[in-house]
Amino acid sequence: MEKILSFDSGTTNTKVFVCSTDGAVLRSVSTKICTSFPRPLFVEQDSSLWINALKNGIARIGNKKQITGVSGSFQGGTFVLLDRNGSPLMPAITWLDNRAKDIAKLIVRRYGKEFFYRKTGYVPGGWSCLALLLWLKKYRPEYFRKTARISFVADYINHYLTGNFVLDHTSAAITTLYNIKKGTWDEEILEIAGIKKQMLPEIIEAENTAGRLKDDTAAENGLKGGIPVLAGAHDQYCASLGAGADARGRVLVSCGTAWVLLASVRRIVFDPLRQFSPGPHVRAGLYGLMAAISNGGIVYAWGKNLLSRDASSFDKPSDLIVIPEFTSARGIIAGLSLSTGPDDILQAIVESLCFQVREKLERIEKVLGQDEKIRYVVMIGGAAGQRHLGQLLADITGKCVFVPEINEAAGYGAMKLFRSVGQKFLNKGNYFRCRKNLYAAYTRNFKEYLALKKSVCE
Repeated sequence: MEKILSFDSGTTNTKVFVCSTDGAVLRSVSTKICTSFPRPLFVEQDSSLWINALKNGIARIGNKKQITGVSGSFQGGTFVLLDRNGSPLMPAITWLDNRAKDIAKLIVRRYGKEFFYRKTGYVPGGWSCLALLLWLKKYRPEYFRKTARISFVADYINHYLTGNFVLDHTSAAITTLYNIKKGTWDEEILEIAGIKKQMLPEIIEAENTAGRLKDDTAAENGLKGGIPVLAGAHDQYCASLGAGADARGRVLVSCGTAWVLLASVRRIVFDPLRQFSPGPHVRAGLYGLMAAISNGGIVYAWGKNLLSRDASSFDKPSDLIVIPEFTSARGIIAGLSLSTGPDDILQAIVESLCFQVREKLERIEKVLGQDEKIRYVVMIGGAAGQRHLGQLLADITGKCVFVPEINEAAGYGAMKLFRSVGQKFLNKGNYFRCRKNLYAAYTRNFKEYLALKKSVCE
């Protein structure tokens, strides 16, 4: 029986999977990746860890003789500078890094938010590759001058596997150097960054072959040389494909360290408020609208650790309202009384995350109009494993929430880029319907949440 090797090269772990061509996950292995924080706002990784974690996972999956193809999903935005020999000049800068925030403000002030948003789908922040390259040019000129290539996680790993620096459109789009209308690197933005197009990887479709597995890499990992390696894609877009959220009217809610919302739509859509980042989807004929939920799972984890408990079932709305802008020092817990207990606070934190999802869903529907009505929310990630959270999200948003049976949606989506693979888990999972009486009660709290959030932000 033929098998596919897929992997998810994430920020904190690399997960390797062996799947059968009927869509069953036969084996999975996870390896942690270390992240360093050398200074405030600096978040870095050793790029060799991306390769070593992948090799470690492959070594632990067992029999590899029947593997006939490889495909991956990748963290987006993280990059490393390489010299003319392909060696790293310094540690990789991750998408969590914010050292270039002041430079980002300067270039946005100079060119305008719409200039960048209409080209790339993003307004540059301290995390963006564009701002970080300008920071490196200014503060690390000794490295910038020696840079022959800028390599992202996707093409760095694909080069190790095939010898080719190749990534797909979804991975290119997250870099803030890519023109989402033209489907290529944006020459004007590259000029601002002070780099040449030749320094960047080739862009191809996610399901196209990046190359054939090199003989030396194959021998090192116990695989067959010459098997096809697909370009793969950005992890959230792979997760959309893997979880069955890659269809009109469906929105992925990925509940990890960050909560990310990704809608699948049939055209490029620009939000006048710039709350969403449009971009190419891995599925032909679709585009994505991506938005991050403020603080997401970080606040939930903070609440669980602080209060030493986990969220339980929710039979009625909390009397508290939480504004989870904790990392910007604007967080609020409103409505506290002497009768407030730790369970009440934790429930209110989870409700606030669901309120943010509802806020984004309503914004999508307003921007898209009636022709793109959202019918399903597909929930994945750690929080999705708790049934009461799926029900809570349904009650607050008024949408049907589907939690697919497959746990590792990004790795599964990378495997599904092989068109020959079956759809074993596509419709398996749990459905949660909105309870109308609770929806009405939560709507009152949602309005209070919006009013309080507005006053805080102002």
